[in-house]
Amino acid sequence: MTHPMQELRWPTYALRDLVLDAAVPDERGSLRVRDSAGRVYLDAVNGVGCAPLGHAHPRWVEALTAQMQRLSAAANSFSTEPQRRFAAALVARMPVPDARAFIATTGTETTEAAIKLALRATGRNTIVAFERAFHGRSLGALACTANTAYRHPYVRCLGESEPAEPFATARVLRLPFGDFDALRRAFAEHGAAIAAVFIEPIQGEAGVYPASREFLVGLHGLCREHGALVGADEVQSGFGRTGSWSAWAHIVGDDPALAPDLMWIAKALGGGFPIGVCLARGDLAQAMGKGTHGTTFGGNPLACAAGLATIDILERDGLLAAAAAQLPTLQAIAREEPCARVHEIRGHGALIGVQVGKPGEQIGTAVGDRMMRDHGVLVTVCGGHTIRLLLPYRAGADELREVWRAISRSLESEAT
Repeated sequence: MTHPMQELRWPTYALRDLVLDAAVPDERGSLRVRDSAGRVYLDAVNGVGCAPLGHAHPRWVEALTAQMQRLSAAANSFSTEPQRRFAAALVARMPVPDARAFIATTGTETTEAAIKLALRATGRNTIVAFERAFHGRSLGALACTANTAYRHPYVRCLGESEPAEPFATARVLRLPFGDFDALRRAFAEHGAAIAAVFIEPIQGEAGVYPASREFLVGLHGLCREHGALVGADEVQSGFGRTGSWSAWAHIVGDDPALAPDLMWIAKALGGGFPIGVCLARGDLAQAMGKGTHGTTFGGNPLACAAGLATIDILERDGLLAAAAAQLPTLQAIAREEPCARVHEIRGHGALIGVQVGKPGEQIGTAVGDRMMRDHGVLVTVCGGHTIRLLLPYRAGADELREVWRAISRSLESEAT
């Protein structure tokens, strides 16, 4: 099948052999999409976790339509009522104390904002990030991203010899995820230079690897001891996907003394409309004076109206509790219908990774293709080994059983 845009777009994506056309209408928000040939799929990709309400939720569409008819764009030298209300709603729900918001358009923009703030607020020059981490693809965010396939030939970081002649070098120190001793050694050696430690409470792109509470609390303590900031990247894991507004709070708890200093969120934030935010403690935000950062489309009234509608629907429809139930529901289904070729199910809430095959086997892509082609289920595959599920929050036992059976039967087919 020829993709209509394949000759016109840059070849930066591995295109699937279908063209998505429309959501299947559902007054609760659609869990299913239709391709241009009329085939229907259960959508566990969800724009890579960007539609927590499902597609085209009627109340969300109504809110966007009303705002579009009122005001859709405004320069950030002005404030708008949707922007003010959205910032207040976020500050009230997220664990960053006395927070101030920088509202952007994408996750990678919010990472760039976090980098700039950390460096300016501390006067230091080094960021600690972790192996397997993904923080975005713009230059600063890319330096914090672990995968060299993304970073080379652009950026070389501390302790690296490649690329030999990069476009840029960055003072990013990369450590093993979850290794507290390595973090303690890094502070012993570089502590006076470390501005912040950036961590995904759940590494999504890597294959859905949650950090332990012990590690996050220990990391927080080291940062406090050495005057560094704690930065929580919740672009994928935040805004209800774990069943709590914040993945950090879901894992660590809501003790203000253990809260991160910075947190950035995107993907689910607008219910399917592009928006991201970087939250910072109010005293730290003062380091970002006029001209230190900016955005054209970030915080536009249409995006903020989308975010407000998403919050309202998530709360009114009890969707945080529904999201929290997804992982235990899938685990129960897996116990009822065991599949020997599934190595592990991990995650929190509605951010789930199902690792297939033996450790080291790279059969995930073939399994994901079979799930789409033979069983009508769309998924993403991480690291060649893990089926990542990013279903809308209201998806329940029926959809999860459908996904599980698609995985099991695709694994059976792969073995023959």
